[in-house]
Amino acid sequence: MKKIIILVLAVALTVGVLPLWHYLKANKATPEEVFNEYVRQFSQQNYEEMFKLISEGDVETYDYTKKSFTEKYHAIFSGIETSSIEVLSKELLYEDDSETYKGLFKVKINTFLGEVSASYQTFFKEEKTKDGKEWKIKWDPSLIFAGMEKGDKVSAQSFLPERGEILDRNGNPLALDKDVYEMGIIPGKLGESKEAEISKLSAYFKIPEQRFRQALDQKWVTEDIFVPIAVMPAEFQAESLDEDLPGVYFQTKRIRYYPEKDRAAHLIGYVKQATSEDLKKDADHVYTSGDYIGKSGLEQVYEKQLRGKKGGIIQIKNEKGEQKSILKQVDAINGKNINLTIDAALQSNMYEAMKQDAGAASAIHPLTGEMLALVSYPSFDPNLMVSGMTAEQWKAYSENPQLPFLNRFSSLYAPGSTFKAITAASGLTAGTTFPEKKREISGLQWREDNSWGGYFVTRVKEASPVDMVDALSYSDNIYFAQEALEMGAANFEKNASAFGFQEDFQLPIHLKKSQLSNDGIENEVLLADSAYGQGEVLMSIVHLGVAFTPFVNDGNMVLPVLIKEENNKPIDKPVISSEVASTVQKALIQVVERGNGTAHNLKTAKEVLAAKTGTAELKSKKGEDGKENGFVVVFDTKSPSILLTAIVEDVKNRGGSHYVTAKIKPVLDQYLTENE
Repeated sequence: MKKIIILVLAVALTVGVLPLWHYLKANKATPEEVFNEYVRQFSQQNYEEMFKLISEGDVETYDYTKKSFTEKYHAIFSGIETSSIEVLSKELLYEDDSETYKGLFKVKINTFLGEVSASYQTFFKEEKTKDGKEWKIKWDPSLIFAGMEKGDKVSAQSFLPERGEILDRNGNPLALDKDVYEMGIIPGKLGESKEAEISKLSAYFKIPEQRFRQALDQKWVTEDIFVPIAVMPAEFQAESLDEDLPGVYFQTKRIRYYPEKDRAAHLIGYVKQATSEDLKKDADHVYTSGDYIGKSGLEQVYEKQLRGKKGGIIQIKNEKGEQKSILKQVDAINGKNINLTIDAALQSNMYEAMKQDAGAASAIHPLTGEMLALVSYPSFDPNLMVSGMTAEQWKAYSENPQLPFLNRFSSLYAPGSTFKAITAASGLTAGTTFPEKKREISGLQWREDNSWGGYFVTRVKEASPVDMVDALSYSDNIYFAQEALEMGAANFEKNASAFGFQEDFQLPIHLKKSQLSNDGIENEVLLADSAYGQGEVLMSIVHLGVAFTPFVNDGNMVLPVLIKEENNKPIDKPVISSEVASTVQKALIQVVERGNGTAHNLKTAKEVLAAKTGTAELKSKKGEDGKENGFVVVFDTKSPSILLTAIVEDVKNRGGSHYVTAKIKPVLDQYLTENE
């Protein structure tokens, strides 16, 4: 036996613009050249070019035309989602005893299940043509996959993994897969008055008639086939229909479901079917058309862990549908659950309390850093994102001036007077502030000197003298403005920055970084305004809550965590001394305990609370009649278990920060009672 190793053809360099096949034909191609060209065209999935290289008699034997041959190959290799075919080896053997050529080659086929190795052998014969004799490849179905015979088919089936659940700290699901009803129509069962029935069904299910018509007008629809119309709400029971509805049928469908609905939408997010853009970006070919993919929130952040890994089987079956051989089989790997530190009950209660007002609220365990709740209101129902919104529902959301899709717990706000706790701590650290120090302040307005022009710092209550505890209790802007000026911009920025400014806290949710100023505090007016949380100070409510944890933890700021893991150890960093922390905490307790304290309405016999309220003015210039946002930060001090932060937008003429404390008081009382 004589063995010939085939090399890559160099003739292509000499053929100019002519296709290689024309060159081979014109120059009476050798078996080596035909074999080489066949392997090349196969690896490039050019099935029409392959057809030109095979014996016409053979394809007739297997009842193939050029069209059916090409369609057969395309159907099989697209069916297993072939992204590439890589040639691993090839050789041509000349067998002296039979005077025949035999070509052997191996390839690696990249499919939806990964790599499939395949080996092939080809034989050659000379055929008479009008131009003389030509070498052709003898073809049979084994050149699709080894072992295939006439009538065999390649079957590909995906095994879909279960998507992991997102669970709260107690194991309650916040996102899970659930079987729901899908309502559909069998057109032939609608009766004679189809239009009248569609109108009736539209009114009954509150689904636009257009959706019915579009579904029924699809090309594949026949009179006796189930045509899906809409996924029903999870609580829907098909058995409870109260009237006869001709043509209506139900089947179950497994979809992603969010039990907390709008109450946790901005945190958990949602999944949707992968778009063409998603598929283009999918370099690893993980997704196929119809797959669901995390589109926002934690569903998007933890998409890889949640989705798991697809499995499947590629097999050869005979004409009877019986398995002959398995080319590749991979078990599906279910997605991993994501366990959060969130308390679903607290999340729900806080959301209900925030209703009717645009705003946000967060709760953190002040000793461990575990996030207990993250609420943004108004919100949206993520289940509608999965099942599909009606035009009316989308319009209601998109035209809502309160912007329900805006995530407010990750947005930045001027924190107003809540920031005074940080200013107090900064002054105590710098040595310019101490509890007994009193300032003589007269009137409701103050400015450093005439260089401020017409700009004044204002306060809501006239009192003198004023010490630090007084200033925190009834929230004196002038006191803290004067303290900041005495401290100086350098000390103020250095000490205040330590409270987590410009940090993202490495949470798996997007948080805009807070700032003390745009480009540094370069003048006295900006320094004075910054001291009471105005000026250019911007913070998220998550950061504002974290910034108060040093007042609970002997001066250490506890970094927030959202994922619950075994043996979670709090991560903290020193920000202020324990003496400074204790001093500020005692003053914040007076904000609640004193009758004139701005958070006195939070007082409860259940606990000793510490708090700071704030109202931030939103206006472009002094004297302008702008809007106001109200804030509160509150925590329990005996056995600290919760630090709650809330903002309500547009509280002007509605009680300011007192409106906010009134909203969150029932939630706080209930939580403290349940966790005694």
